[in-house]
Amino acid sequence: MKLLKTVIGLAVAAACIDAHAVTYKVPADGSRLVGEVLVTTVPGNNTSLESIAAQYQQGFSNMMEANPKVDPYSPRPGSTVIIPQQLILPDTVHEGIV
Repeated sequence: MKLLKTVIGLAVAAACIDAHAVTYKVPADGSRLVGEVLVTTVPGNNTSLESIAAQYQQGFSNMMEANPKVDPYSPRPGSTVIIPQQLILPDTVHEGIV
């Protein structure tokens, strides 16, 4: 009985978790580039590039490649940081979920 309650509790908890996905507009004919480049300002509270990457659900290495002149561990407060949100789609027919 206790196992059943635990399983039901876990099932209810799992059902309550939100799933978030980024959606992109369909690119113009012939274009394979989707998304956009975002720019943000580094706050003044000793925020690392890694925490900014996590906030925008980006990889740390992607952020470092997009911002080669920014100190990844102690970016200057007030400086601008590029958030790479563009993707190149494969050169194929796109049907359904890409």
